[in-house]
Formats: sequence, structure tokens, C-alpha cells
Amino acid sequence: MKTQENIDNVLQQVSDKLLLAQQEIDELTVQLALGKVEAKDKFEEIKHTFRMYVMELKNFLNASQKAITPEVKTKLEDLELQLVLGKADTKDLFEVQKKKIMQSISNLEDAIKKNWSNMQMPDFFSHEVEQFKLKMEILRLRFRLKGFDIRDEYRKKMQAVRREIKRLATHANDKVYTRPERYNDFRYEISLAYKHLKNAVESLT
Repeated sequence: MKTQENIDNVLQQVSDKLLLAQQEIDELTVQLALGKVEAKDKFEEIKHTFRMYVMELKNFLNASQKAITPEVKTKLEDLELQLVLGKADTKDLFEVQKKKIMQSISNLEDAIKKNWSNMQMPDFFSHEVEQFKLKMEILRLRFRLKGFDIRDEYRKKMQAVRREIKRLATHANDKVYTRPERYNDFRYEISLAYKHLKNAVESLT
């Protein structure tokens, strides 16, 4: 049975993770907008970091009670391969790599659902997938344009995201109190927070 202490700990972890994601997205946006980093170099850095989480996912699946099936193993290896294919020096090369990586992520998620129908993607990897997607959108904007401005609309939406993340944590806690037997995770709150982050990123275009 869940204790309030356990619930509070999980909520704090979720809130901290979402706030960190917001901070990372905001820092990336500022760096690229001010020309402090090259988009192609940042792309390599982001791919490398995400590959570390793919390896963590592989270890997580290996440690589970069910062995990794050949299909899931193949999808994991394909995603790892797509993340080490080299630098994308142009917008077209970036788009090609981005498309292949996104497809590999989707294929992996489908393979896991197919082979383990009762198993969801672990929270830590779901977080990283959502962050990766948002970072790809910011990089796409930088590759497409020589520069972009950070407008007031973006700043206001990012401030709103931080407020919303804190509000979502409180709302989730209320739901646990109301229906503890039916509320086993905070995926809805996580999904909603990333939706707000996506709206902020889209305001850059």
C-alpha cells in the first residue's frame, strides 16, 4: 500500500524531473538563439546523451524478469546505430537523421508493447524521449534559419510551464487522496507538462 511519504517522494521526483527538463529546453533555446553553440555540435551532444539513456533502458530490460526478445534487441541496436551515424552538417542531413531516429524510437516502443503487453516504457526513458523530441524541434528551427529571436511570448509560456508543473504535482496528490486504488502513476501529469513545453517551443516559429 502506498504511504503518504512514498507518494510525496514520487511527486517530488516527478516535479524535479519536469522542472529540469524545462530548464534544459530553455538553456538550449537561449544558446542557439544567441549563437553560442553550433547546431551540428549540439546535435551530436544531444544524441550522445540520449544514447546513454538507451543503454540504461537496455540494462533495465535485461534486469527484468522477462528476457529481451530478438525483436526488441534488434530495435534497440537499430536505435543505437542511428545515434552514432556521424555529424549532420546541413539542414538536409539533419532532417534525414532526425527522421530515422524518430522512426527507430517509435519502432522500439511498439516492439516493447508487442512483446510485453503488460509493460510500459519506464518513466526515466519516457522523460528522455519527450525531451529529445523537443530538442530536435529547436535544432530543426536553428538548422532551417540562420537565427531566431526569443520573443516575449516564448518567455511567458516558459514561465507558465514552471507554474503548471508545480500545479500538476499538487493536482496529482489530490487525485491520489481521492482514488488511491486507481491512481498508480503520474503519466497523465507528465504528458500534460510536456504538452505545455511543446507549445512554448512552437511559439518560437
